[in-house]
Amino acid sequence: MRIAELHEDLPPEGPEVTVGDYTTTHFYMCGSAIKTAETHFEKPGMEKLVRFMDMIYELERVVMDTGESDDDTHEFAEQVYFATMEAAREAGIEGEVAEYQMKHLNSIVKGDPEPGFGRVDLDESNMTEDLKDWFGKGKKGGAGGGGWDRYNTKGERIGKCGDRKPGEGKPKCLSKSRAAALRAKGGKKAIAAAVNKKRRDDPKKNRKGKAKNVSNTTRKYK
Repeated sequence: MRIAELHEDLPPEGPEVTVGDYTTTHFYMCGSAIKTAETHFEKPGMEKLVRFMDMIYELERVVMDTGESDDDTHEFAEQVYFATMEAAREAGIEGEVAEYQMKHLNSIVKGDPEPGFGRVDLDESNMTEDLKDWFGKGKKGGAGGGGWDRYNTKGERIGKCGDRKPGEGKPKCLSKSRAAALRAKGGKKAIAAAVNKKRRDDPKKNRKGKAKNVSNTTRKYK
């Protein structure tokens, strides 16, 4: 399997986080990693750690999509895993990262758990209770304190993710860092475009079953 050839064919999907000068592309593969990044983003060495973690999740996505995982893939995954854990040790959060990162390595190397096991969906109908607690009530992650925030089609923050009101249209949930990144690109228009894209690509607001991840990538803003 040629990982480099497949890289360009993998679209960035949400949710993602920005740490330092790096914005992830595959953190949607692991809800625990999102929580770690949002909690410890100010620690020295976090950008380096997040980059390594993103490599593992990208590789897992390739294995998930292709169904292929050969010896070269296993060796590369193990090298990145050890580099990840060294970076986690330097950041002082080795124990926290080790709890879930080995599962992602085993997913690539052994297929157990199944690749993609940790994917998250920001629709509250598909969240576990732990994720609801994080997105809605976490100590960090959202603007004004608390977890991730809901945004409407005007690009306005309307509440916490997981607290959608009856009759409310399908929202877009964003972390504080992701909202800031979109805002820097095009203000409220950029956030509004991401919300509208979410509604176009995944219109069923009470959808059950398999998660559907929608990219935050839209057109450029003027």
